[in-house]
Amino acid sequence: MDIKQLTDFVAVVNHGTLTAAAKSLHLSEPPLSVQIHQLEGELNCTLFDRSARRMQLTEAGRLLYEHATVILDLCNSTEREMADYLSGDTGTLRIGVTSSICNTLFLEWMKRFHAVCPGIRFELQEENTYQLLEAVRSGLVELAFVRTPFSAADLQITPLRRESLCAVALPEMLPKESITLQELSFLPLLLTRRWEAVLQDTFHREQLKPQIVCLADDTRTIVRMAEEGFGVGIVPQSVLPSCKASPVRSNVLHQPELQSEICAVNRRDAYLSTAAQRFLEIAKQAQGVTGAVE
Repeated sequence: MDIKQLTDFVAVVNHGTLTAAAKSLHLSEPPLSVQIHQLEGELNCTLFDRSARRMQLTEAGRLLYEHATVILDLCNSTEREMADYLSGDTGTLRIGVTSSICNTLFLEWMKRFHAVCPGIRFELQEENTYQLLEAVRSGLVELAFVRTPFSAADLQITPLRRESLCAVALPEMLPKESITLQELSFLPLLLTRRWEAVLQDTFHREQLKPQIVCLADDTRTIVRMAEEGFGVGIVPQSVLPSCKASPVRSNVLHQPELQSEICAVNRRDAYLSTAAQRFLEIAKQAQGVTGAVE
C-alpha cells in the first residue's frame, strides 16, 4: 500500500464513481479499477459495495478512509512545510474573512502584508462567521478572520479587536448625536441574522419591542439599505470607515452586551504556513495585540 493507492482510493470515495474519480485524477477508468482491486487484494478485504449505483463503502472501507485522509493531510502538510522552509516568500495564502471587515480592516492588513511579501498569491473566501469556521475545520482555508459571538473550542483563537455595534441611517432618522434603546425601538431596524437574538434579548430586558423590518446575512447589504432610507442599520463599528462617502450618519450603541470581537482562527492540529503566520502577526501588530496565541 502506497500514497498513490491511498490518493486514488480517497478520490473514488469523494467522487462516488470510478468514472468521476478517474477524470479528476486524469486517468482512464480501467487502470483505476485495477488499482482499487489490487488495494483490496493487499488488504485482503472488500472496500466497496458495488451493488449500488455509486461506490458505497463497506465498514472496512470506512475505516481505511478515516486513516487515509489523515495520512494524506499529513503528507500535504509536510510538503507545504518543506516548501516554506526552502522559500517562505512565494506560494498561495488561502484565507477567509467575514464581510463586516473585508472592506476596511482586512484591506489594510492585506496592504501591509503585500508590502513585505509581494510574491504571495491570495485565495480569499468571503463568508459569514459560521461558514468560515467550517472552512477552517475542513482545511479549505488555513486562517480566517471572524467575529464573535461563536463557539469553537476545537480551534485556535486569537482575539484582535473588541468594538461596539452602531446605528447607521440617513440624518433624518438619526438627528441626534446619540440614541437610546427606547428611541431605537420606535424605528424600523435592519439587522444581520447573527445579531438578531442578541438584540432581541437586549430590548426584552429593557421591556422594549424592536421593529425589525429586514434581516440579512451581509453587513454591506444593511448599510446599502440604510443609505436608501429603508431604516436604521445595526452594524459593527469597523464597518464605519467604508461609509465615509455615504450619506448615512452613525451613533455608537454603548450597551456592554452589544459588543463584538474580531478574532483570527486556525486549526490547532494543522501546520500554519509561514505566509499565514506572517499575515497573523501583521494583523496583531495593526491592532496592538501582543503575546502568544491563546
